[in-house]
Amino acid sequence: MGKLFRWGLVVLIAALVVSKLNIQTSIYKKDDNSVEIIFPQWQQDDPWFYLFWTPGTLSLDPNWRDKVESEYEDGETL
Repeated sequence: MGKLFRWGLVVLIAALVVSKLNIQTSIYKKDDNSVEIIFPQWQQDDPWFYLFWTPGTLSLDPNWRDKVESEYEDGETL
């Protein structure tokens, strides 16, 4: 069981090393905190795995920003 856990941790760390991580933090507004993971980092246009998290939002769709921005009529962005 220990070997399985150890190898799982090694694989997770290796996947994070070849991923692009965008972490934004703010101590004043919790809505400004976000984590974006794009795997692998050399295929940012069509990633194999995509995760975007903010408090209250979890998205696995890499095109979610385009969809949300197109809904704004006054040009306001995220």
